[in-house]
Amino acid sequence: MNHFKKIAGVLEAHGLDAVLLTCEANRFYASGFHSPGTDGVALVTKHHAWYFTDARYIEAAGRHVQGAEIRQTGPGRGYAVLLEEVLRQQSVSRLGFEDAYMTVQDWERYRKALPCDLVPASELLWELRRTKDDEELEAMVAAQRIAERALEDILSEMRPGLT
Repeated sequence: MNHFKKIAGVLEAHGLDAVLLTCEANRFYASGFHSPGTDGVALVTKHHAWYFTDARYIEAAGRHVQGAEIRQTGPGRGYAVLLEEVLRQQSVSRLGFEDAYMTVQDWERYRKALPCDLVPASELLWELRRTKDDEELEAMVAAQRIAERALEDILSEMRPGLT
């Protein structure tokens, strides 16, 4: 389950050429791939998506991330360098970023390194994530069924005097 196309489809309406996803939850929403903490960055333009990660996650990302080009960071080729290359190649001038999650230090680093304006875009992502598609609804129902079975199992084991 990924939402690269869904994100790409709303960029123009928000006056953006691309959006940068650094927050763990939004990266997972976009890619369907979980990498903990700050161990990954996704970039979505109107026509293409990229997922950047380091050597620890590159093989797993290659297996799980669909609909995005996978690129690996390395010595002297961190996220800012890789992003700068892609943003120049794609002629991105307005880049959405997760203002509700990005640290000031990261924002400052990206502002200095990237050849575009950084535009707050957390609201855009919240809007998209608020509405669930069929696949997400099915996963929620399946999770609820698992929780119900677990509760039934526990209730059948409970009796007076049991600690």
